[in-house]
Amino acid sequence: MSTNIDNITSLLLLSTSATAFAMETETNADNWLVSANQHQIIHNAKIAAETGQNVTLTTKILSDLSDNHFELVEVGDTGYMIFDPQSGKYLEEALDSPSPYLGLSENLYYFGPLNYYQLSGDKFVHTVIHNEYDMSFAECRSLQSAFDTALQNSRTQKDTEVLALMQTNLNSRASVNRLQSHFSARATNKYIPNYKYIKNAIYPANENNTCGYTAACLILNYWHKVKGNVIDSSFLDSNGNLKTTGNTLQDKLLSYGKSNSSWGLTIRDVLIDYCNEYGVAATSTYYVTNFDIFAEVGRNRPVIVFGYFPDSPGQVQSRGKVFHAVTAYGTSTSGLVTKLIVHYGWSGYSHVTLDGGLVGSSTQFVLN
Repeated sequence: MSTNIDNITSLLLLSTSATAFAMETETNADNWLVSANQHQIIHNAKIAAETGQNVTLTTKILSDLSDNHFELVEVGDTGYMIFDPQSGKYLEEALDSPSPYLGLSENLYYFGPLNYYQLSGDKFVHTVIHNEYDMSFAECRSLQSAFDTALQNSRTQKDTEVLALMQTNLNSRASVNRLQSHFSARATNKYIPNYKYIKNAIYPANENNTCGYTAACLILNYWHKVKGNVIDSSFLDSNGNLKTTGNTLQDKLLSYGKSNSSWGLTIRDVLIDYCNEYGVAATSTYYVTNFDIFAEVGRNRPVIVFGYFPDSPGQVQSRGKVFHAVTAYGTSTSGLVTKLIVHYGWSGYSHVTLDGGLVGSSTQFVLN
């Protein structure tokens, strides 16, 4: 580890992406460049701790419509982190997933987890799922409002040690030792039992804003694998996995919800309807806030987590293209900050560490 840190301090500035700061205004571009180069040392130390390797990183600046700026750290073709300089926290970490902005360098926008955009003309184009999640400027204003709420909540808890490191001369020996001490070990991950039933699940694709139903499939599939007799055989293939074509479990769940859009209450009712029809003894509850999410994972149960909602939660249609559901199945602790480990419901994004301050409502499910 010491060798990695020493290499970082001497070689860092050579690895910073030249396109990383293109979106800064002329009035603060120089200061931001200096700060971002300082931050790059921290990012390298973080990656060295997590991977045991000193790798070349690319840093890009992501913006939103409220004049916030975030640092996207790309680790080659696979691996990324999104850093918030205001809180000193990595809002997302996924070292086994491709960066949502891989190969892109200009007009990059971030409106929270799963909301990755590039401004093209007068339209915001989703960088992972094209067309389906594309938005107008007005729609992104609504998205920004929700992200403002989530970001405010996230920033109530800061990584004070990282913020302090950002203000020091990171080329000094004392700062190197401090960095080495702070990133002396990988984050401590804790998982629910048999978590790979979620992480490695085969499931119907998340299409046309069906993320809540995709998460419900993952939850039901988990309990079926662990306890049995949860999923009707008509929704399973010959290997006992969820069917991904034809009449799938997701299609059945959608028939209860009557709309692709969903939030915590919708999915709770869908899970109850399914269990009532197929004679599964279970309990499902939902919370409008992020109350009890970490505790539920601590009880060794997966939980469906949704983003923040607009002021009127009853306006489901206004949320349909905006808010996503993910499935939490573990926690990750680094220093004083504990985050969720989640499955995004997208192929290639099954193990993402997510800042808990960015999540809103939740749906819980347990067999009786």
